[in-house]
Order: sequence, then structure tokens, then C-alpha cells
Amino acid sequence: MQSADLRKSYTDFFIEKGHLHLPSAPLVPIDALGAEDKSTLFTSAGMQQFKPFFTGEATPPSRRIATVQKCVRTGDIDSVGDHSHCTFFEMLGNFSFGDYFKAEVIPWTWEFLVGRLGLDPDRMCVTVYLDDDEAFDVWHRTVGLPSDRIHRLGGDKNYWPANAVTDGPNGPCGPCTEVFYRVVPESEMTRDPDLTPTERYKVDDAAGRWLELWNNVFTQFNRTTDADGNPRLDPLPSKNNDTGAGLDRIVCVLQGASSVFDTDLFAPVIRRIEELTGKRYGGTMEPADFAFRVVAEHARTMAFCIADGILPLNEGRGYVLRRIMRRAVRFGKTKLGMEEPFLHHVVPATLEVMGEAYPELIERREHILQTVQSEEERFRRTLDNGMQRFFEFTGCAAQARAQGGYSLTLSGQDAFTLYDTFGFPIELTQELAAENGVAVDLEGFNVAMEERRRQSQATSGMDRDVFATIGSALAELQRSLPETEFVGYVGTEVNDAKVLAIISDGELVDFADHGRTVDIVLDRTPFYAESGGQVGDTGTLTGDNVNVEVRDCIKAAGVRLHRGHVQSGRISVGATVAAVVDSKRRSSILRNHTATHLLHAALRQVLGTHVHQKGSLVAPDRLRFDFTHGKPVTAAEVRQVEDIVNERVMSDLPITVQDGVPLADARRKGAMALFGEKYGDRVRVVEVPGFSVELCGGTHLQRTSQVGLFKIVSETGVAAGVRRIEALTGKGAWEYVKDLADRCRDAAAALRVPEADLVQGAARVWAQRAELDKQVQQMRREAALGSSGGSRGEYAVHDVEGVQVVLGSAATADARALGALADRAAGAHQSAVIVIGGSDESRVLFVVKVTADLAARGIHAGRLVSDVAAIAGGKGGGRPEFAQAGGKDPAKAQAALDAVCDIVAAQVKAASSGGK
Repeated sequence: MQSADLRKSYTDFFIEKGHLHLPSAPLVPIDALGAEDKSTLFTSAGMQQFKPFFTGEATPPSRRIATVQKCVRTGDIDSVGDHSHCTFFEMLGNFSFGDYFKAEVIPWTWEFLVGRLGLDPDRMCVTVYLDDDEAFDVWHRTVGLPSDRIHRLGGDKNYWPANAVTDGPNGPCGPCTEVFYRVVPESEMTRDPDLTPTERYKVDDAAGRWLELWNNVFTQFNRTTDADGNPRLDPLPSKNNDTGAGLDRIVCVLQGASSVFDTDLFAPVIRRIEELTGKRYGGTMEPADFAFRVVAEHARTMAFCIADGILPLNEGRGYVLRRIMRRAVRFGKTKLGMEEPFLHHVVPATLEVMGEAYPELIERREHILQTVQSEEERFRRTLDNGMQRFFEFTGCAAQARAQGGYSLTLSGQDAFTLYDTFGFPIELTQELAAENGVAVDLEGFNVAMEERRRQSQATSGMDRDVFATIGSALAELQRSLPETEFVGYVGTEVNDAKVLAIISDGELVDFADHGRTVDIVLDRTPFYAESGGQVGDTGTLTGDNVNVEVRDCIKAAGVRLHRGHVQSGRISVGATVAAVVDSKRRSSILRNHTATHLLHAALRQVLGTHVHQKGSLVAPDRLRFDFTHGKPVTAAEVRQVEDIVNERVMSDLPITVQDGVPLADARRKGAMALFGEKYGDRVRVVEVPGFSVELCGGTHLQRTSQVGLFKIVSETGVAAGVRRIEALTGKGAWEYVKDLADRCRDAAAALRVPEADLVQGAARVWAQRAELDKQVQQMRREAALGSSGGSRGEYAVHDVEGVQVVLGSAATADARALGALADRAAGAHQSAVIVIGGSDESRVLFVVKVTADLAARGIHAGRLVSDVAAIAGGKGGGRPEFAQAGGKDPAKAQAALDAVCDIVAAQVKAASSGGK
């Protein structure tokens, strides 16, 4: 029986049993209510779309439903290539929502497998849950299966969810029964008479002699816990059945194939690969045969994913698809010798096999093939270099182990480079590493990945949700439109640009009227799209009775979008418009971008060649440059950098631009790569002869003199080892200098000195203030000393455990004044603990002195003052003989002094008992 016949036979059978046949849900998980199921990336089971029916959130169109569901599971992608694993498969399903149950569906299962398909009943056995006597009895008494072919298994095998009874989770659950088919001759089965039938089944199942064909899940309980936390199973008011049967596996049995790759599901695809490669498929585990199966299986998966709107991207299910596609490319190239793009020649064979059952494959054929070819071409541009870099990173593992006896590890940063620069999904790198005996530092890779995300968010200047708001519309444009030709290097106007596409509210539209916010794609444009730190251009798109204000230009997924607002009229796809950049704004951007290159070179000249760019912003009003440097740039160094840049500006040097320079030649010339950009084999080189050479895709001036004036306005640190300079050019720098001049004039007037004497005048005023401050402090100290008197008797003296404690207070929180009071008290007492407290309107200060004899006995000034200050809301500490501490609450200053004796007593007792 062919696979197409099996699908029809299955659906016909269950239609006869009163089921409503529904089409497969898409691979993007969408439930029966039309809501996306975000719990998984892909539809992975037949029942997934029916969750609202099982939970009772919605009423099904029929209580009996049957489907043939396309599914994708990606947990074992690296295993695909053996004889059994597949990422895409079809699941036969029949479902009962509170209708039939075990007594009906178990006999139907047997009737279909044996009666309709003609499978040998003697080659089948079944499993049931340990205490599911109902299912056991139906199999034994109704179907007539011998009891020694009905095996009772535990919750890890025959319960859904697995082990739910003991381990949870709470919620709907139930036992299941599975049907297995013997795939080896009877003579190869275990015959040990000392084992029970079930024990023999377990041995044979572990050895791969049984193949699971069918699973009926009976959701009949609601698991909860009682007051003591013990699990409890309450019967559900409506019992349900969920059947899942693997079409691929049943086809294998029907066609007598040892592997799904030997069935009609894959045989035409394998033949097509043979034609393309000139190799013969042998069905072994040799590398070439393994690669045959990788390509065939992944071709099927990619075709179905793309047909359902999934695109190869760097996140979510798009990332999984990209990983699958690039894995197929790598195996095709390295194991099958496919040096040119070939997947788009393989996929049509899959479409021919599956197209009748899934017409979307035929309807979207061109879209599928274009996407497959584009992705392969994109990956192949970096595959060879990436493979070369991998082996450069790791060296020869076998040779290294032979010489050093260790296993190499690919660093996380190197793995990230393969991902970020060469498009290697981390899983592809892991697989390649495993083939070569190399480990991968995943933790380091994740750190590098997170750093890239952080940098992207910090420097892009673009809403992180932009792609989300464009969504599938952007994906469609990426697939179907040619790349917009950028002509902005040589001009700021194009009079005959054609509108290729319009996005509004996340949807592709044919036109947009006055008042709408739009993203417009043109065939040609002078608008620079934000990239490499340079912001996007603004301007206008005008045509017959239409005016669009372009507020930004960005590049999303390779598509150049003119983001703007329709000021008047209607903009339509196919219309011809004049695209005009705001030339005044662009000129300011040019000045700042060229100045950024000059700044980079000057910093390396002044600070050293360790300086490298770590980030940048080139805007019309300013430039910002982050660079590696371990300490602040001094004022003298800043001035030196400014002087060097302005000297080059006044030298009126030409700025040369060369396109298509071989990367190796540019490197040899000393070109520096900027902005963390990816570079191909040929690059664009921007040079200020004799001073600066950089790889750059941005727009620049023609001569350095056009910068006008360069002025650094700030130098700060942004991270460990990273400094930031912000600077102005042209009119912005001139306005800044004029503002500084105005401030100097105003300051000189306030100081009543000529502008030429401003510094001396400010210094003189500062010296006068310092002298006045000194006089005020002296007066405060004298006042404090006077208020406390000069004799021994005017301090409060207490005897605490044989220790004299001297307390004093003053109406000041000046440390020198309180210290002088403490010194005076110490002079009058040969052995004492002196505590002086002072406060003003906002703060409290305590000073403690302990004479040397008492400090030797264990009384500690630092601990004492800490405890005292805590009462006034402060903290502090110090040495055993002297300490001071501040407080925040002047109202509690006296309470703190009142507590001194008790604190001292505690210290004395602790010292006497041997504590500290």
C-alpha cells in the first residue's frame, strides 16, 4: 500500500465511524479558535490544535474528529541521517470529546490495522497501564488478543502525562494503550523460559525488535492533591480519546521497508539526489548514505515549513528552519560533493510526493523554491570561509591529541564568530566539532551572544520591535523583491524612483492615503539606511498629487525601508516618485562621519595603537565614539587630539573611496574595520591619504576642509576599559564655541575683571573664599571650646566599672572643633574614655578617644563610636584609641550620649571575661 492510499484509507475508515474529517493545522501552532499556541515553536501532535476542545474552552464542531496532521519535532536534529529519526512526520489522529471511549476505540484500532490494512495479527502485541483493567479486558475479551500479548507497564510508559499519577502535574490525565509490530523474524525474539511474557517483551523492545504503531490516550481523570498533599484522581465528567499513530511507521510495515527512507515517502527524493550527485545510495551508515538521508529528510521539512509561512531567520522557529537548511547544505557539500546550490533541485521531488495530500505545497511551489535557493546561496557565500575558520580555530584535533594528549575546545568567542560572521548556527558548529573530536565552550558562546544583543540595543537607535511590527510583510518582501539600488554616494535626489511595495500597520498594501504611517520600498534610492552607527536619512517622496515625509530610513532583513508619513494625496505601488534627501541634514552627517574617522586615527596617534572602536553614533547634530582605553584621557591629550584633527581639516586633504577592494589588500594597506560590520571578500575603503584608512559603507565628504571645525565636548567612561568621546563639527562646533565665549564674557563681568584676566580673577575669588572659610572654622572651634569651658570639672565625668567616662557636647558638627575638645579632655585625665558629641541643624558627629591603658584592657574606640552613632542613625569606626562617626538625626544626639556609659560597661565586662 502506498502512503497516499494509507491516508485515504484512514480518513475513510473513521468517516465511516461517524467522524468529521478536518484538514491538518499549519506547522505554526494555531489552535481551533485561531489563537497561536506559544507553548511550542511548531505543531508537534495531532491533538495540539484541539486543546480548547479537550479543556472545555470551546465546543467542537463534532464530538468525533479525524485528521492527518503534519508535525515537526526538533529535539533530535543532530540524529537525523540515521535510519529512523525525522524532524517532519505525519500523525494519524482520531479524537472523541466526551463521546466514545475504550470499548469502542480499541476494537476500531484492531479493525483498521488488521481488517482494513491487513497487518498480520500474530506479529502484534499491546501495552496497557498497570491497573487499567478496562483496557486489558477490551483487548482480551472483545478483540480476542491472548493475555500473554497484553503487557501491563508503569506510568513512565503508559500514562499521559508520563508519571502524572505520582509526579504530576495536576490536571486532566489518563492511561494509554499502545500497539506494537514485530519487525524481526520470530526466531530472533527472546525465548528465555525463566522470563514472563512482559519481561521478554521489555528485552525485545529495548533491542528494537518491536515498532510502536499506535497510541490511544484516555483522558479520564483530573489529578489533584488532598489536604495532606497526596495525589488524588477524580473522574472527569466527560471522558476523551486522543489517538496518535505515526503514518511513516505504518508505511514502513505495509511496504516491508526497514527504514522510512526506503518507502515511497522518500524513494523519489533519494533518486533525485542520486541524479544530482552521481552517487548511489546504499542504505548504510557510511558518511555518504548518512548525508543522503540528511538532505532528503531536511528537504521535506523545509518545504513544509516554508509553505506554512516560516522563513529562515535568526530567532524562534525561523532559526530552527535555518539550522535545518544549513545542515543540509553542509552535508550536501562536504559529503556528497555538491559545489553549487542544489537544494532547490531536490525539493521538487518532495513536492511531487506530498503535493496531492497537501495542496499548499503546489500552490506555493515557486515561493518555496525561491526561498530555498536564496538561503542556500546566502549560506554558501560564507560556508567555505567558515569551515576554514573553524579548522583555523581548532587546528587538527587528531594531531593535537597525538602531540599533547588533550581534547581541543573551541572557545565561546570563536563559536560566536562562526555564528555571527559566517552564519553557522551553534548546533551546526557543535556537530562539526563532534565530528572532529573538539568540544565547544557553550557558556562562553552564550556570553558573547548576550553581549551582541546588548550592543545592538544600545547602538542601533532603532525600536527593537520594528521587525515585530512588520512581521510577515517584511518576510514576503525579503523573498520576492530585488535589493534596492542605493545611489546616495553620488547624489541626494532621484527623480524616477519606482514604488515596489508599501507596508502599513504591518500589512502589505497597494496604496496608502493621507495621514497614514508607511514603510515604502523603492527600486532606487538616494536615502542612506541606518547602518554602522550612521543614522538614516530623512527627506521627501513626491509624485503626482502625493507627498510623503520620510522620517527615517532603515534596513530590515536586507530590505531598505523609507519610513514616513503621507502628508497629502495617495502613494501607490507602481507609482514613480522623486526621492529627495534633506541635503542640509545629510551634509551635517557627512561632516560628523568623516570627522569620526579623523578622530579614530588621532586617538591612535596620541594614545597608542591599542585604541579600537567599540561603538559609535554619527548623527547630524553630533558624533559619539566609544573606544578601548584603560584610563581617562587627560585634558592635555584631549587638546592634542583636537589639534591633530583640526590640522588635518585645515590641510584640505582629499577623501578617497574605493569600492570592490579585495579584503586582503585592504588589510595589508592597514585598513581598520569599523562598527562591528560583516565584510565579504571585497570591501569599500575610505581613506584620508597618509592619515586614515578604514573599511566603511557610510557616506563621507570629498575633502577634509568641509568638516569646518572639530570640537570635543566631553570625555567619559562607559565601561571597564572603554571610554567615550562626544564631539561637534561645522556649525554645531561653531555655536558651541560662541556659547563658551558668551559664558566667559558673562563670568568676567560677574567677577568684575577683564576677560583676559578671567582665570586670575576666579583664582583670586577662590583664595578669598578659602581664607574666609578658615576664619569661620576657627571661630566655630573657639566657640565650641568656650562653651565647654576649660576646666576639668565642666565635663560630665562618670565612673563605669572602675573606668572614668568623660562626656561632652558642643553646638557644632565640625570635626576639628570636636577633636580639639576631646584632646583638651584627654589632657585633663590620665586614664579615661572621652566621648564628645556635636550637632548642627542637619547632622551629628561623635569623637571618641581612649587612653592607651584602657585600650590595652580591651576598650575599643572604633566599636564604641559605631554603637553610639547607630542610635543617631549613623555609622563609623576607627582605631582602638581614636575614632569618629557621623549621624543623620540631630534630635537623637543626646540619647546617643546618654547610652555611652552602658556601652562602655558592656565592653569592660566583655574585656574582663576574655572577649573582644
